[in-house]
Amino acid sequence: MTETSGSQPPGWDMRRTVSSRAVQGRLAAEVLRKLSLAASADRKEDRDIICSEVFADITGDLNSAAQGSTGTLYTRWYEVLAPYFCADEGASEALLSACRRLWGQPFTTPTFALLLHQWLLVHPGAGGADQRLKYLNVLVSGARQLFVGDAETGSAAFAPMFSFLAERVVLSPGGARLAALPETGREAVMALAASFAPYYLGPSGDYVTFLDSFPAPSAVSAGRPPPRDPGRDGGRREGVDFALDRAVEALAREVTAEPGVLAFLAALRALGGTGLLGALRTSTRIRLQAELYALTQPGGPRYASRAVNRAAFRALDALFPRGRRARRLVNAAFRVLHPGEWPWLWWDALWDGARAVRAWARLAGRAARGLWARLAARLRWRPGTGRGILCG
Repeated sequence: MTETSGSQPPGWDMRRTVSSRAVQGRLAAEVLRKLSLAASADRKEDRDIICSEVFADITGDLNSAAQGSTGTLYTRWYEVLAPYFCADEGASEALLSACRRLWGQPFTTPTFALLLHQWLLVHPGAGGADQRLKYLNVLVSGARQLFVGDAETGSAAFAPMFSFLAERVVLSPGGARLAALPETGREAVMALAASFAPYYLGPSGDYVTFLDSFPAPSAVSAGRPPPRDPGRDGGRREGVDFALDRAVEALAREVTAEPGVLAFLAALRALGGTGLLGALRTSTRIRLQAELYALTQPGGPRYASRAVNRAAFRALDALFPRGRRARRLVNAAFRVLHPGEWPWLWWDALWDGARAVRAWARLAGRAARGLWARLAARLRWRPGTGRGILCG
């Protein structure tokens, strides 16, 4: 806090930190109390109601007063609680015990992932050696549900959780946290981050950087971080191929709503011209191209919207420029076979024609302005005669 040294009394930062810690402790105690109450309830309906209330509470937005008492960096309550459980082993063990008694409830797994993801991924001994892999699988399952929910609704409620997973674990400096995970759980965590990176990182350069820095799964082993320069031994190619393959799988099987699909397509389109596609295996390239082409079709199997059709065409043209005209002709031929698509076919033709006319008009306008500027530069006005003379 840069402003506290001059505008706040001495010790204000420390008092605020202590106050924030106290608030976190009270919130954690309330969560544990409610989960214990749910575990002791006799009726399944009562357990469902209490667990849903806990989930709604921890995913709710912080108002200005709550941000003032817990820290302005947080926007949702789970962001306040996750660091607390990460730092307090006793509270984490108590929460883990409560969740074990409620595994059958639909909201337990995502609640577990939101509150204990930092604790499980940061501390090598969290959960115990015998059960650690099981808890990591539960974490991945719950986080995947949350990320799919974000992609289906076009929101970013769980972006902080993804950022921690991607930046602090998968791309952590030296790869120490990733290497400390059990092998099966490690690959599941890497696949989770790779699956939803296009949605959360978007078409900015962040996704390109993410792919370029993604470690090769075979290069990460327990106690041995990935090599400093993985590109020299083929690790970069393996990492890019793994990450894009998981992203294509998520696009094909999990992300179906228009907001999520459009975000994925925009991120994939940004890879055009980066050279990263050259690191893909032939099977991954074919799978990517086939999925993009399926999204350009008006009918099954995806039944994509017109906005998705257009975005998929743009992504295909950016990633695979060869065969662009042939793809357009084939798509137009298929649309002729669907009478319901005829109005859109005419609209596309009119729209493309209007865009072409506008482009030619702009080109002609620029050429005319350039010609006039050159002629004006060669003409000099002679006052009183009403004539200009051509300058040599």
